[in-house]
Amino acid sequence: MAFITEITADGELNTALANFNTVCAANAALLALAPGDLTAIAAAATGFNTTYNAATAAKAAAKNSVEAKDIQKKTSKTAVSKYAKLFRANLAVPDNLLDSLMLPHHKTPGSKTPPTQPLDLVGSADGNGLVNLKWKRNGNTQGTQFLLEVRTDPAGPWSISGSTTQTKFGYQAVPGVYIAFRVTATRRNLLSPPSVPIVLWENGGGMSLRLAA
Repeated sequence: MAFITEITADGELNTALANFNTVCAANAALLALAPGDLTAIAAAATGFNTTYNAATAAKAAAKNSVEAKDIQKKTSKTAVSKYAKLFRANLAVPDNLLDSLMLPHHKTPGSKTPPTQPLDLVGSADGNGLVNLKWKRNGNTQGTQFLLEVRTDPAGPWSISGSTTQTKFGYQAVPGVYIAFRVTATRRNLLSPPSVPIVLWENGGGMSLRLAA
């Protein structure tokens, strides 16, 4: 059992003070309490009881008020959003009036910015024909796809061999056989200009690497 002088919880202290007052009043003679002592003890018990009950009621009222406020906030925003959409859809409402209403201007057709050309494509190959390619992003966002294009004939068409959102790619080629690489960035169905191509094994045999013409 906790001693009354050590209780910190408000509810427990309120109950303990009421009990303390009752016991003191019933045993005043044994406890050698004068009328003034009983008055002070009663005031301590009833005074805390009054303020405790008031605080408990205020806390409950505050909680209810916050809940009511949150419900009304949602209702009000829903109503205003409805009219905001109507005002923005009505082209007769000027933008300066939308400003006064703290609303965005009328919707305008969005413009898509194409990705930028990948830069500084370089590659290296091991003795088994594994080619490691890397390039610079050149400002393209992390979600931009890079298409690896190859051709195996100097005059032949380019074909897409793979894609990645990184700035590196591994490609298994045939050692000593001519192959050219370039990289094109794509985002939202728009294409960048291709990177400057590079050529491996241009003349067959040993590895050579140069920028394509």
